[in-house]
Amino acid sequence: MFSITAFGQSDSYKQYSFDRKVVIVIDPGHGGSDVGKPRSKSYYKHESDLNLDIAFRLGGYLEERVKNVEVKYTRKTDRTVSLEERVNYANSVKADYFISIHCNSLSNKSYHGTQVHIQSKKFQTSYALAKQIDQDFIRAGRKSRGIRERSDRGHNLQVIQYTEMPGVLVECGFMSNAKEEAYLNSGKGQTYIASALFRAIRDFENKRPRPQADRRYPYYRVQIGSTTNPTADLKSKKIKNLKMKVDPQKEGKVYSLLVGREYEKKVADQLAKTIRKKGFKDAYVRKFDAPKPKPVTPKKVEVPAVKEAKVAVVNTTATKDTTNSSKQNDKLADLHFYRIQIMSSVDDVDLNKREFKVLGYPVFLFYDEESKNAYKYQVLVGKTYSKEEAQKILASVRQKGFPDAFIVTVLENQARKPHKQLLP
Repeated sequence: MFSITAFGQSDSYKQYSFDRKVVIVIDPGHGGSDVGKPRSKSYYKHESDLNLDIAFRLGGYLEERVKNVEVKYTRKTDRTVSLEERVNYANSVKADYFISIHCNSLSNKSYHGTQVHIQSKKFQTSYALAKQIDQDFIRAGRKSRGIRERSDRGHNLQVIQYTEMPGVLVECGFMSNAKEEAYLNSGKGQTYIASALFRAIRDFENKRPRPQADRRYPYYRVQIGSTTNPTADLKSKKIKNLKMKVDPQKEGKVYSLLVGREYEKKVADQLAKTIRKKGFKDAYVRKFDAPKPKPVTPKKVEVPAVKEAKVAVVNTTATKDTTNSSKQNDKLADLHFYRIQIMSSVDDVDLNKREFKVLGYPVFLFYDEESKNAYKYQVLVGKTYSKEEAQKILASVRQKGFPDAFIVTVLENQARKPHKQLLP
């Protein structure tokens, strides 16, 4: 016989597993000197403590029932944690989901139920997760107050504005409603709330197909100025009176002072207008596009070192002194020069192509008939006895379209004649 719990009839006996390693950051709102919504009775808890209780229940369910999950918290005790610290922590651990736990309050004391906040419905993963949470709250008997985005609220919520992963801020109930405050302080209420969140995360992560990733570019920020000493400027009275989060971003030798992170141009324009009214008359909106991906360097094909055709060395000294001849050969064996290998090929290479002509150095094609490798043709550039000069040639040809070029050392007494050559 199965006992019925907030998880459903048999969930207590099940073990779940995610098909990837999932890092979930749970953020119990407020804490320390910031109690959030104060309790109405001495035997109740402040919002900050309720948030922590629900967060621990949710984290416990995930850790006890789901394999391949790692739960992290922005705080585990009643301590003050700034919004910026919460954001930075979630970003630093590269969380897959960010779940911020809060309780609500309104002057209308009859209001009750749950709300789920996201930054924007354009963030498709966050929006889909919010809908899953909302549905599971309804199944748990909670009154849904809907999903709200920035345009609904008329303001940002910093912890879901600046975090770089799908995230939601959950309002678990209204402490301003006497009946709901009692529910939030009860073990039953906290169990139903945490279990609904657990089921939503569990089912959402295993849902297929996955929703598209949150589109976080382009976004807009307002630049209020620039400085070479951001530490001092951020302490200025003018910036403190702005009462907005100001981020110094290093660009070259100076720091740009940036405010906001909006995903709609009209909202950023309104923010800039507000900032100008507060004394920053030169404030303007900047657009930030997605960073360009770093080019992937193709894996270099391992080819044998070039063996250049041996050139007969003519001894112009008419002597039969074998000792002197041996010394000369030893000296010759010590001599070497450098070429730059830019490519190898299975087939013959046409050196008259533009890609070779623009290099500005002699280009040589060597053919190694004895090589066991299929890449018998090698294209090399230049000839110099200076390693420093070879480095310069290497840098030049890499910039001109051969990023995998490398330096080859050739012994003078093993030099071979090229199959073809192109002179500049």
